[in-house]
Amino acid sequence: MAIAQEFSPRFERHRDDLVSVDVSGLSRLLGPARTIGEEMRREAAARGVRVHVAVAGTRMAALLLAIARPGLTIVAPGDEAAALAPLAIGTLEKIPCEDIGTQSSQRTSDPEDFAAFAALAFKKWGLKTLGELAALPSADFVSRLGRPARVWQAMARGEDLRPLVPMLEEERFESSLDLEWPISDLEPLSFVLTRLLEPLSTRLERRDRGAAVLHVLLRLVTRETTARRLELPTPIRDVRALRTLALLDLEAHPAEAAIDRVTIVIDPTPGRVVQHTLYTRTQPTPEQLSTLLARLGALMGPDRFGAPAAVDTNRPGAFAMKPFTIDHEEKNRGDRQERRGNICSASSADSAVFSGVVSAIRRCRQPVPARVAAVDGRPVRVTTDRHGFAGGAVTQCAGPWRTSGEWWLEGAGGSSGSGRSGRSGGENSVSSTHKTYQTYPTHLSYSTHPSSWDRDEWDVSLSDGAVYRVFRDRDANSWFIDAIVD
Repeated sequence: MAIAQEFSPRFERHRDDLVSVDVSGLSRLLGPARTIGEEMRREAAARGVRVHVAVAGTRMAALLLAIARPGLTIVAPGDEAAALAPLAIGTLEKIPCEDIGTQSSQRTSDPEDFAAFAALAFKKWGLKTLGELAALPSADFVSRLGRPARVWQAMARGEDLRPLVPMLEEERFESSLDLEWPISDLEPLSFVLTRLLEPLSTRLERRDRGAAVLHVLLRLVTRETTARRLELPTPIRDVRALRTLALLDLEAHPAEAAIDRVTIVIDPTPGRVVQHTLYTRTQPTPEQLSTLLARLGALMGPDRFGAPAAVDTNRPGAFAMKPFTIDHEEKNRGDRQERRGNICSASSADSAVFSGVVSAIRRCRQPVPARVAAVDGRPVRVTTDRHGFAGGAVTQCAGPWRTSGEWWLEGAGGSSGSGRSGRSGGENSVSSTHKTYQTYPTHLSYSTHPSSWDRDEWDVSLSDGAVYRVFRDRDANSWFIDAIVD
C-alpha cells in the first residue's frame, strides 16, 4: 500500500499481497505505461519487495495478469481478452471473493465455495484456459451455472465487474493549544475553543463530515487531565453550536484547577442530508435543539429532562425519563410517514366502532390535593383550592376500587403488626351501593417504599356537573383528584 500511495491516491487493497492502482493520469508525469510499470518495480525493489506488475486498460485484466505472470506485463487498451486467453483456468480462483460475488445474485452462498465448485466444473468440462471459457455460448453457460456464469465469463474477458473503490486514509480530527498563561474562567476558554474548532469545522465541511462525539481534554496546572465527552444527537459542524455545547458542559462540570492546555478531538460521521418539503412546517435545526438540550441540562440537571418512557408497572400515571434524541434519517422519516398513513386509515375505518364513546379521562400530571368529606367511608363533598377545578356536593359515586402494588420490593418487609394506617383487625370488607369489595388480609405488612402505593379510588359526580376520579391514599390518609372525566 505504501508503494501504491507513492504513485496515486486512488488505490484499492484486495489482499495483503494484491493492490490495484489507478494510473490513468500518470502518463503526462512519468510517460507511457511501460515507464510507469518500470518505475513501480524500481520503487518496490528499493523497499526490498519483489512484485509482479501488470498495466492494462481494465482493473480485472491487470489483476489476472499480475497474479499469473511474473515481471512486468503491458497490455494495450482493447487487447485485454487476447492477453488473458492463454492464462490457466485456475487463475480465477485466486481473485478475491468480493470481486467474484459482487454481481452474483446468490449472495447468500459463500463465494469461496462457489468459486471452488465452478473451478471443478470447468475442469470436468475440459476447459484449460480463460480463452476457452470466454468462447462458450453465454446462454447455455448461464443455463448450467445460473447468473454467476456471466460473472465468470466477464472476468475471463477482462471486463470490470465494479469500479475501483479507493481506500481513504483514516483522518484524525484533533487540535491542541498550549496556553501561555493558565486560565480558570469560561470566558477566556470560549475564545480558545473557538480558535480550535474553526479549522476543525472547515476540515469537516470539506470532507462532508459532521461531529458525532466531541471530546474536550483539559490539562490542568496540577498535571492532571480532565476529559469531557459529549455525544451529539445529530452530525454538527457549526462552530458556535459546538462551542456552546462544550461551554455548557464545562459549566456543569467545572475543572478543579486552572487550565494550561486544551485539546479538542472529534469523532466524525457522514454529514446529514435534509430534504425540506413545501407543505410541512420547517423544524428547528439540530444545532438549535442540541443547544437547547444542553442549556436544559445545565439549568435543571441531566436527569430532569428527556422523553417519557413507559414503565413496567400497574401504578397509574407512572413513567420514566430517557435521553432525548433526534433522528433525521430519510428512511426513518419515510417509515414514520408510512406509519402515519396507516394510523389515519385505521382511525377512519374504526370511527364507527368508537362512535359510541361519549367521555374520556384526562389524568392530572400530578394528583391535585383535595378536601373530601366522607360518611361511612363514602365521599359526600369534594373541594380544592386549585384554580380551574370545581367543587361541590357529590350526587353520584362509584367505588371504592382498591389498588396497591410494589410492596413486595426490597425493603418492603415488616412484622404483622406494622401494617399501614386504615387497616384495622376488624375491617374485612368495604360495602358500597353496588358491591362488596374485600380488603387485603390484615396479617400482611406493607412498605413505604417510594414506588409503592395503596389507594381507594372513587368516581364521583358533583352537583355542578363535574366528574372526577378521586382517591384516598391509605398511607397518609389524604385525598387527591387523580383525573377529570370529560
